[in-house]
Amino acid sequence: MLRSTSLVNLITGKEGPLEDDGTFTRLKSQKDNVVLLVDNVRFLLKRKTLLNHPETMLGGMFGENMERFTKENKDGEFKIDSVSPEIFRAILGYYVTGEIKVPYDLNMYEIKEACDFFLIPFNTKTIISENLSAFMNELSNDGSRRNFESFLHTDIVPTMAEAAMKGERECHIVCLKEDDIVDWDPEYPPAVGEDRLSVVKNNEISRFLKYIENREIAKTVLQDKGLKKIRLGIEGFPTHKDKVKVTQVKPRGGIQVTYFYVQRPFIVMSWEKEEHRSRHVDFANVSTCQSHRSVNSDETVNLPPQNLNAVDEIELVEQRDQEI
Repeated sequence: MLRSTSLVNLITGKEGPLEDDGTFTRLKSQKDNVVLLVDNVRFLLKRKTLLNHPETMLGGMFGENMERFTKENKDGEFKIDSVSPEIFRAILGYYVTGEIKVPYDLNMYEIKEACDFFLIPFNTKTIISENLSAFMNELSNDGSRRNFESFLHTDIVPTMAEAAMKGERECHIVCLKEDDIVDWDPEYPPAVGEDRLSVVKNNEISRFLKYIENREIAKTVLQDKGLKKIRLGIEGFPTHKDKVKVTQVKPRGGIQVTYFYVQRPFIVMSWEKEEHRSRHVDFANVSTCQSHRSVNSDETVNLPPQNLNAVDEIELVEQRDQEI
């Protein structure tokens, strides 16, 4: 681990405590060299090293067109935030060799975040990792976000829009495979709330959502887009009749229908803005008013705020008193 006031000299290839014998001051003062300060750790390197990749953030900072916007501190050093010295040392490898060598003990997520911050490609050409599992996991997370954004555009948002145009404020989508056959008996349909259920048939979505990690990323994407009450998981979905049986007890005319179920992913989400505001009559409060006293037709009643929804019920009490 790099200690505070350490020096990483990429010009001489040495690193350790900053004990200046004059060499550091001399190299630092040369116009072609720069010192990058990260949490009190100084990285000394040649300016042209960063210019090897002008498309990155650091390469752009020291390019000809941006030099006047890159401000140094009173010691002639350039402070870099949002990254630890250990991660930054690995990142600088990209400018020296074109590769970022990641030891097993470095956090791969932090490497990925640093690559995004410094505009460095995060792929198999740039990352050489000892922890292959962590590297593959970050690549999967990247691909998961891109794929789910695509699924939103092609299948999920149009399905949500169909529900919204019916006045719904939420949507329950089941993701079936393309070869799943749904054949429900119109007289004896399964009790799954089919009037509020939507179905998307797409093999890629069904396969994508079977992984817990992908469902977690999908939930994050939906939250970022302002949706609420989000649930993703795997549930049983009835596809066709499995058994038909005549029973002695006669619910539904003595016919008992059993359906065959398959396990498929589902997504539930809401876009309701005022879900915390009650739109229903508080019958408990209404009952309390009626049990204590009736209301005469010429009497004014001052209801407390929580009983405002009960006005219609009190008018019914008035009418019944007049009839009696």
